Amino acid sequence: MNTQKQINIFIVDDNTVFSLALKAELETTFINKQIKFYLFETGELCMKQFKKEKPQVVILDYYLNSNYPDAMDGIKVLDFIKKENPETNVIMLTINDHIDIALKSFHHGASDYIVKTETKFMQINHSLVNIFQMMVAKSNAKMYNRMVYLIYFCIALLIGAGLMLMFLRFK
Repeated sequence: MNTQKQINIFIVDDNTVFSLALKAELETTFINKQIKFYLFETGELCMKQFKKEKPQVVILDYYLNSNYPDAMDGIKVLDFIKKENPETNVIMLTINDHIDIALKSFHHGASDYIVKTETKFMQINHSLVNIFQMMVAKSNAKMYNRMVYLIYFCIALLIGAGLMLMFLRFK
């Protein structure tokens, strides 16, 4: 029985060929994971669907205006994503390797920053593996916390019942 939850991943890039190639690469790499991909050419389209689909991961291009000159840039979309759901992991992509853009991306809440070089797919795969491991760890931590609270509650009930029995016995 497969109890794996579906993971929604948004790919936001104005280069459709790149988006399709990345989607194909990720589908092949993560064939055993239940992942649903959504492709968007603009940040505005991504933002429209964000609340409805609640993606766990967004792979977001820093520059989104090559096809649509008035399109919102990646940092503004990142700010929207983090405001709507701070738990969403955002991998920022760019052709620009300036440290200022990387720092700005991390300052705004990006989980990772990847420059579009010849190793970009390998780096994205590695980043996603790390994100998936963090998601599992967070889920396990929540489960363990619930178990600890339940154990404390049961102990408190047992102590309370024991005290009540002692009180009734000596009454």
